[in-house]
Amino acid sequence: MKKEIKVIPYTSVNGVKFGIKREELWKKVGDPIDIFKKDLNDKIETDGYNNSHVFYDDNYLFEAIELFDLDELDLYYNNKKLSDKYSEILDYFKTIFDDIEEDEAGFISKKGSVGVGALMWRSVSIIAIFGRSS
Repeated sequence: MKKEIKVIPYTSVNGVKFGIKREELWKKVGDPIDIFKKDLNDKIETDGYNNSHVFYDDNYLFEAIELFDLDELDLYYNNKKLSDKYSEILDYFKTIFDDIEEDEAGFISKKGSVGVGALMWRSVSIIAIFGRSS
């Protein structure tokens, strides 16, 4: 059975609201499997969980989540179940946002606070990043 992830745009992921303190997030979802810096220059650590990485701002407030291996998840965006196929995800977001920017790695929408990419480092793995409004 696939794990269900529900994203309410700019607001929450599975009921965990963007902007809450790191410690509050841990109380809701448990301790991370790993804590690391994604880049050597990062000031703030990233929390690693199964199928996700959680990002924080400089005050350790929940800012964004990166979901990966979407074929192992049932992902809902604003109560609509998303496909695990990149092209179908892209087509869906193009119907919602008029600022989709595509490149060889995927697409982003600043208005939507969403980015999706197809990575080749683990066969073809789709990742999606959702965040709070800036």
